[in-house]
Amino acid sequence: MSWYLDQGAEADVVVSSRVRLARNLSDTHFPWRLTAGEAGQVAGRVHGAFSSVAEASGRGIINVPLDSLDDINKLALAERRLISRNMLKDDLPRSLLLFSDEKSGVLVNEEDHLRIQSMRAGFALEEALTEADKLEAGLSGHLPFAYDDKLGYLTTCPTNTGTGLRVSVMLHVPMLMRKNLLDQLSKRLAQAGYTVRGATGEGSDAICDMIQISNQVTLGFTEAEIVKGLTQLSQELISQERKYRLALQEEDPLALEDEVYRAYGLLKSVRRISYDEAMSKLSSVRLGIATGVLDDLDYQSWQQVFIESGAGSIQLRAGQELNQTEIADQRARFIREVFNKKN
Repeated sequence: MSWYLDQGAEADVVVSSRVRLARNLSDTHFPWRLTAGEAGQVAGRVHGAFSSVAEASGRGIINVPLDSLDDINKLALAERRLISRNMLKDDLPRSLLLFSDEKSGVLVNEEDHLRIQSMRAGFALEEALTEADKLEAGLSGHLPFAYDDKLGYLTTCPTNTGTGLRVSVMLHVPMLMRKNLLDQLSKRLAQAGYTVRGATGEGSDAICDMIQISNQVTLGFTEAEIVKGLTQLSQELISQERKYRLALQEEDPLALEDEVYRAYGLLKSVRRISYDEAMSKLSSVRLGIATGVLDDLDYQSWQQVFIESGAGSIQLRAGQELNQTEIADQRARFIREVFNKKN
C-alpha cells in the first residue's frame, strides 16, 4: 500500500514526514561529472546492493529505471513524492528503488549518487529516520561511501555535507495562512536554520494551504539534534494552527460549516475542475475533517485525492495523454468517485 494511504499521528495538521540521506560513492566521480555510461554503472551497483539488503530482510523490491518511462509515468511518480522533480530530466540514467511497501527506498543519480529516503503519513520523523538509517547501514556494507573524518559525508551541495540528512514535515496550516503569518514564520525559521517551502518542494507555492519545513544545514549537527529541532518547531506550529482553528469554531461555527460543505458539495458533484481550484477546495475539506464538521470522510481518502489529482496521475489513470480540458474532466470524475464512494 502506498505510504500516503496510511493515517499518521497528528493527522489534523501534519500530512506527512520525510527523511532523506545524501550519499556518494568514494570511488566514482560525483554525479555532475558522470558520463551516461558511468551513471549506468552507478545505477547497477546501487541496485545490486539494494537487492542484497532486501533479500537479507525478506522484503520485496520495486526497480524503476526512469529512462524506460514516458513523461506521464515519471510525472506521476513525482506527484506521489516517490521521486524529486530533478529526476524528471533526461540527462543521465536515473532510477528509483523501493521496498514493496513504497515507504522507503533510494533515488539513484539525483543530485548525489544515492538519496536514501523514508516517508510516512502524519508526524513520524523518528520512525522515518530509524528506517532510513537502517537502510543506509545495510547499503554501506556493500558500497563505499565518500566520507571525511572532519567534514562527515561528502555531498554535491555543500549544505548537505556532514550528516547528509534532510528532514521535512508537510503541514496543513490554513489558519496560519489566513492570518498572513507565513512571511513572519519563514523569517523565524530561517534564523533557526530551517526553511519553508511549498507542498511540492523548493520554489513551489503553498498549494492547498500546505507548507513543508525542513533543515537547511547538516554540518555540525547530529541526526538527533536535527530531528529534535524540527520536531519542536513542528509542535509549535501545530499548536498555533489548532489555536486559531478553535477560535474560528467558537467565534463563527456556521461560517466554518458553510465553507466546508460548499467545498465538499462542489467536489462531490463537479464535472470539470482545474488543479488550482481542486487544491483550494481540498484545503477546506481537510479543515472540515480535522474540526469534526465532516464525519463521513477520512484522511486516507482525502490524501488519495490530494496526491493523485495532478496531471501525471490523472493521465496515467486514463491510460493516455490528455489535453488540459480532458485532464480537468477526468480529475473531476476521479474526485467524485473517491468522495462519493465514502457514502
